[in-house]
Amino acid sequence: MIRKLSMTLLQPRCYLCDMPIDNPQPFLCLLCLQELPYLPNSHCLRCALPQRKNQQQCDECNQQTPPWQQLIACMSYTLECQYLIKQYKFSQQPQLHLLFSGLLSRTITSNIMQHNYNLPEALICIPLHKKRQAKRGYNQAQLLANAISKQLQIPLIAEKQFIRARYTAPQAQQTAVERSANMHNAFQVTQRFSVKHIALIDDVVTTGETIKAACLTLSAAGIERIDIWCIARTLAD
Repeated sequence: MIRKLSMTLLQPRCYLCDMPIDNPQPFLCLLCLQELPYLPNSHCLRCALPQRKNQQQCDECNQQTPPWQQLIACMSYTLECQYLIKQYKFSQQPQLHLLFSGLLSRTITSNIMQHNYNLPEALICIPLHKKRQAKRGYNQAQLLANAISKQLQIPLIAEKQFIRARYTAPQAQQTAVERSANMHNAFQVTQRFSVKHIALIDDVVTTGETIKAACLTLSAAGIERIDIWCIARTLAD
């Protein structure tokens, strides 16, 4: 009886509903895992926003082409997803990268089968400024990239090759115009790349100003094709 009670107390509990977990991954119960806000099938392959027309690219991306070729996201950035990502980033829960990397790798594999998606030559992540990383203790995008690199067997570009050149204010409470100005000259390439097609990994894409600034810097350094891989996409600003 004592052994049974001890096992019950030590059993992992779901991050969302707090029920005991009885499945291989120790983060979410099967019900909460199934009910995550996965992106609908009818979305633009370029920006990942929903669309009603039966076409691969939405009208907005046709009119104003983003500086990346494809955006792959697991989920929409709704309340459940927000909670998990905030736990991951701000509550010292780096182990959640195992949950997110598994979900993202599965989504990427699905894209390979559905859209004849070509995998990149290498992966790179959105860098944190050294001050912010020292305060947080880790770069959540780097942990994600490390895991996906191993899962999909794609080389990972060294952190020192692509850095945050200056400290920027948090984007969360800023307008789109403020975000764009905030990210101006935020990134720097320190060494030339030997590849032409990469996937840029981040946790969340909202207005897209961060990844846009990163893509422009990477393109100027000779990268010819950039895909975006992220955990979540904000569906409405």
